[in-house]
Amino acid sequence: MGFEIWWVFVFVLGIIGLQTVQRIAVAVIERRKSAPPPMLNELAEKVDRISQAVEATAIEVERIGESQRFLTRVLGDRQPAALQRPEAGEVSRRSVGQ
Repeated sequence: MGFEIWWVFVFVLGIIGLQTVQRIAVAVIERRKSAPPPMLNELAEKVDRISQAVEATAIEVERIGESQRFLTRVLGDRQPAALQRPEAGEVSRRSVGQ
C-alpha cells in the first residue's frame, strides 16, 4: 500500500471545485440583495403618481379657497351700501314700484 499521487490531485481538485461553487453562490446572493424586486419598483411608481395627484389637488383647492375669499370680500364691500336705509325724506325706487 504505497502512497498514491492521484489522491492528492483529487483532493486539490475537490477543494478548488468547492471554492468555485462557493464564490458563485455568494455572487448570486449579492446580486439578489442589490436588485430590488420588480413589484417594489411598480409600487414606487404608483406612489409617485399618487403623490403628484395629491399635490395637484392641493393646488386646485388652494385656488378655490382664494377665489372664495376674494368673492366674499368683494360682495361684503358691495352689500352694506345696498342694505343702507333711505333717509326719512327720500323715496326709494323699490317702494314706488319701479
